[in-house]
Amino acid sequence: MPVKFDPKNKDVLLSAERRRTLDMYRLLSLIPIVPHQSVADIGCGPGFFTVPLAKYLWGGKVYAVDVQQEMLDAAKKAVESERLSNVEFSKSTERRLPLEKESVDGALLAFVLQEADSRTSLLKETRRSVRSSGWLAVLEWHRKESDSGPPLEQRIEEDEMAELVTDAGFRVVSKRDLNEM
Repeated sequence: MPVKFDPKNKDVLLSAERRRTLDMYRLLSLIPIVPHQSVADIGCGPGFFTVPLAKYLWGGKVYAVDVQQEMLDAAKKAVESERLSNVEFSKSTERRLPLEKESVDGALLAFVLQEADSRTSLLKETRRSVRSSGWLAVLEWHRKESDSGPPLEQRIEEDEMAELVTDAGFRVVSKRDLNEM
């Protein structure tokens, strides 16, 4: 069974070091996001991606979704501190997202798929929620030893990721290595 990130350590996810190593502006430039879209931040955690998404989507909306209430509370606090009003928070289960069918233009799954009990179910549920013309961006850890991140056996191989995504009904349009750009 995959290990979930402990919400007691949520400050690590908001650290200055993480902000230095993961450039949100570069990430946003790589996905087909438009400022008036509605986007689901699935597994939003304490809002590391939620806040920049909400700022970028000045004419749209962010649906911040997580299975852990403590993470949702932290994300809500982060959004409120920035005085953003275009974010809706919802608690989910891994097998059911609190989103209507084809209700969002895109979805971001950042470092959450490797934590899912059923990767297939989460991706299929995401597919159900994204419009047919929509997009999916998945960020995950490389399957190699590193000083941080989830256990090696929990990480997803690149070819397995492509298979999971296509089996869920998405097309793989491009792949990027955020660490080598």
